[in-house]
Amino acid sequence: MNTISFIASALLSAQAIAGPEIDKEFTSMDTDRDAKVSAAEHAAGAQLMFGKMDANRDGKVSAAEMTAAQQAITGQAAKKTDMSAADKIKTVDSDGDAVLTVEEHAKASASMFTKMDTNKDGFLSKEEMAAGHAAMMKKQ
Repeated sequence: MNTISFIASALLSAQAIAGPEIDKEFTSMDTDRDAKVSAAEHAAGAQLMFGKMDANRDGKVSAAEMTAAQQAITGQAAKKTDMSAADKIKTVDSDGDAVLTVEEHAKASASMFTKMDTNKDGFLSKEEMAAGHAAMMKKQ
């Protein structure tokens, strides 16, 4: 797996979503209701997700917090084919402290957006988001 894929995978660790859940996630990010998600909308959605994962509000997300958030959002544990929360954090943990900071998360979000924007129009369609999430959440 290349570095960008690792970064992207780390960002949506708590959003291992599929099927109807991708519709819900896309709709929540598409705040101007234009049927596409801009980089700014994606960044805002990522910021909200960080807040959901940071259960103890210390500005950092541990593997345990990430796992708990994923279970709360999806209603199920991660699949065996998904990367572990610790591995997801490790891919973007620039200071090696085994936690995800808001800065690391924002940087990963921007990289993820670029990776998922396959037609390079500056927006994500629902199809691009679904395909990107599916590809990035699998162990490589």
